[in-house]
Amino acid sequence: MKRIPDHIVQQVIAQSDIVRVVGEYVRLEKRGSRWTGLCPFHTEKTPSFGVNEERGFFYCFGCKKGGDAITFIREMEGCGYVEAVERLATKAGVTISYEGEDDPEERKKAQEKDALYELYERLSGAFHHLLREDPRGSHALSYARSRCLGDDIITGFRLGYAPADRRWLSRFLESKGYSKDFLARSGLFSQNYADVSIFSDRLLFPIRDERGRTVAFGGRLLSGEGPKYINSPETAIFRKHDTLFALSDAREAMRSAAVAMVCEGYMDALAFHAAGVRYAVAPLGTSFTEGQAKLIKRYATSVVLAFDGDQAGIKATERAIGLAETQGLAVKVLRLSSGKDPAEYLEKLGPEQLKKESVSTITSDDFLLNVARDIEMASGGQAAFSYLFPFAAAMPSDIRRDAFLEAAATRLRADPASVRADYARSLQKAPTRRGPQVQTEVLQAFKGGPDAEFLAALVANPSLYPQVRASVNAQDFPDDVLKDAFIVLEERYRNEDMGSGAICQAIRNDALRAFILERVASGVYETNPERYIADGMYRLRVRALEERKRHVVARIREYDPDRDGDELSMNDLLYEKMYLDSELATIKEERNGRS
Repeated sequence: MKRIPDHIVQQVIAQSDIVRVVGEYVRLEKRGSRWTGLCPFHTEKTPSFGVNEERGFFYCFGCKKGGDAITFIREMEGCGYVEAVERLATKAGVTISYEGEDDPEERKKAQEKDALYELYERLSGAFHHLLREDPRGSHALSYARSRCLGDDIITGFRLGYAPADRRWLSRFLESKGYSKDFLARSGLFSQNYADVSIFSDRLLFPIRDERGRTVAFGGRLLSGEGPKYINSPETAIFRKHDTLFALSDAREAMRSAAVAMVCEGYMDALAFHAAGVRYAVAPLGTSFTEGQAKLIKRYATSVVLAFDGDQAGIKATERAIGLAETQGLAVKVLRLSSGKDPAEYLEKLGPEQLKKESVSTITSDDFLLNVARDIEMASGGQAAFSYLFPFAAAMPSDIRRDAFLEAAATRLRADPASVRADYARSLQKAPTRRGPQVQTEVLQAFKGGPDAEFLAALVANPSLYPQVRASVNAQDFPDDVLKDAFIVLEERYRNEDMGSGAICQAIRNDALRAFILERVASGVYETNPERYIADGMYRLRVRALEERKRHVVARIREYDPDRDGDELSMNDLLYEKMYLDSELATIKEERNGRS
């Protein structure tokens, strides 16, 4: 198997600023010596997630996840160890080398992805050239400008044009040396007709991943018959449910403002960017998804939903409220005064007015109550409350739920006590509508007693390990889990890689690793660490000597000169007991003197 040598991994970790790495996904604030933020791995409103810059690791006291920068990238991106190191190396400017043999299947997959990234990047440039410079794209360029998209947006988002000739693309790419088999897997051509492009005479919107790499296209029909918008199918580099249009362009503004504007489509997102609202993104022709909500949570703490005001838009908003709140995001809903969608608003009233309107929001509760009021007018109060009760049931806070039911009673002119009684009866009937609950993996803390504390103190203060290894060895620990952890320390010491995060990731026992991470993250060993280490060494040495003494005393009691005389004499056993008594006395005297 191909692997990255340990010294390269150490260099990557050493040159990776873990605060910057984590900060690309989590809004961090400096509090004392720690950086804190809302955990990206489970839903929370009060930060329990922290990054220790000095020791190079992260830890969440809520869900117990923790580790170094490599672990963080693996968890966030769902990638393997090698890919995580490669991503960090790119950020840190470290050149990667490999040793060992590639897995043929993995190598093939990696090559396929690299080829697709290259293809889509080249095509993004070619389509953009067709829009800006080629006469065939002049009507598409005129259309974009008629929608009030200026050159800064057209160039910045690299909008493009796909020619009306549906076989142009296959001829173009085959002339560049791409094989028909590869192009058939590219997501660019019809499944039934291998040389027919799925995009023809369309304004193209490059879809980029978080790293800014083009992974797909969306296309807006300009003439003829067919769907107004189509998107690339999923490929080895594109998963539409886990991708947001304009995210790579919006993420810095999202992080700065702590908010994301979620629009219905490409043109709406671009309209907000044209108006200076740079934190706008859009799903990719489908409903807002849980994966997209998780993406947003890496950069923002709240969302503004800017979907259309028609029935389909209302349903999409309802669903998005549930998914966003499940991820711990605060939700507001945009209410444009004219009732138009953002792209139309930009055309009719201009960018300055759209920017002003971008703050015209209501809370998610007010949105639901407004919908309920419309239902009441059409179908009566019972139907309105039947609509609201599932949303109330999904609210994580009893206080908020009570306030919501109280507001519903007021808005719909009903008796609050009757509303609460009806709500209680409804709980046994109706499912909730606010999306799936987040499943949080919580590891049981390792109840290893003082020996586990000793190991945790060593991980927190690895500079003290050299003096420990002179007096303590793995066999001094009482069970195999602790022995293995001490062996990890020795291996890391010999490899000159004593970072706390790296040590923890090498500990195989999940419970012990979680215990050590939590204790180190708590900062308990930052004051007088030498005392923790000295106490641990004393305990281990005394226990090891007393165990040896018990063994010697047992042999003295059971000594049989005829049976044991050839191996050792009684004097040898007595001398060993005297030596152990002397060692124990010396250690205890030193301990008492130090105390």
